[in-house]
Amino acid sequence: MKIAIGMPTYNDYERINNLLKSIIEVTDYDLSDVKIVVLDDGTPDKNKVEKLKEVCDRYKVDFIKHDKNRGIPAAWNSLTRHFNSEYMILFNDDIRICNKDWLKCFIYFLDNNPKIASIGFPLIQIDVNTGKMRDSVALNYDNNPGRVGSPVGCSFGFRRKAFDEVGGFWEKLRSFYEETMYHFEILEKTGLYSYMIPYPAVEHWGSQTFAKNFELNVQDPIPELPLEEYVEIMLKKYPIERIIPIPGKVYRMDYSRVLFAKKFNCQDYWDMPQVEVHHRLLDGKPAMKVKWLDKNMEEKESDC
Repeated sequence: MKIAIGMPTYNDYERINNLLKSIIEVTDYDLSDVKIVVLDDGTPDKNKVEKLKEVCDRYKVDFIKHDKNRGIPAAWNSLTRHFNSEYMILFNDDIRICNKDWLKCFIYFLDNNPKIASIGFPLIQIDVNTGKMRDSVALNYDNNPGRVGSPVGCSFGFRRKAFDEVGGFWEKLRSFYEETMYHFEILEKTGLYSYMIPYPAVEHWGSQTFAKNFELNVQDPIPELPLEEYVEIMLKKYPIERIIPIPGKVYRMDYSRVLFAKKFNCQDYWDMPQVEVHHRLLDGKPAMKVKWLDKNMEEKESDC
């Protein structure tokens, strides 16, 4: 199988409906050759789970679920392993397809650039209250593809072979830094790069999963980073009320950042440890010849 598309969700069925509808109605590609799977990551409301199943039945896509919320990396691993495809695409549930050529451009890029493991799509940021593009968004489809440490995590795709070589996404992270960790590990272990393509964009409807589900924003500490060690690190910069917002709990974004920094032996634990790793792994790497399809669906080639 050439292509599989996976999308995790939690406590939702409407956003998945909008994403599936956009894929099926907008995409100019024979979707009979594409397999799609939706994963519910432990939604406690059984009524919403049933409605999500109904959405999947309506669009004739596979549905799988976790019995409890296991976090984004575990969801991505389950989705990726559900089908044995050559390429895998992962979308957050707040993504919508808005350009008919998106899948053709994705396939062309990986087919023609064997040294690239993963690619991401540019984003059109949509105001969820108005449904309109934010004024600050400016897309330049005339750019060349850009090498990155990691493509944006809400919409990206990759070679299944690279996924298997690194053993998938690191499930010790519940959410945040999961795609960055994954792609740096691919670069370290396989020498394959990640790129952002300039065309086409997808719509991003505003990080709704975490905004609407506060319980996903906190987590229990894990043995790899005990609470006492985490507090000692964080007290060098932040007050205790930020470090422990609820007794025994930590904010998933701060905690994931420190886990990432610890795993990669970074000096910066508090702000942007990925910058340090990016310099370590990518600085000095020569550009390589890359082929892609531009906004006119014409082949381009350049050192990027």
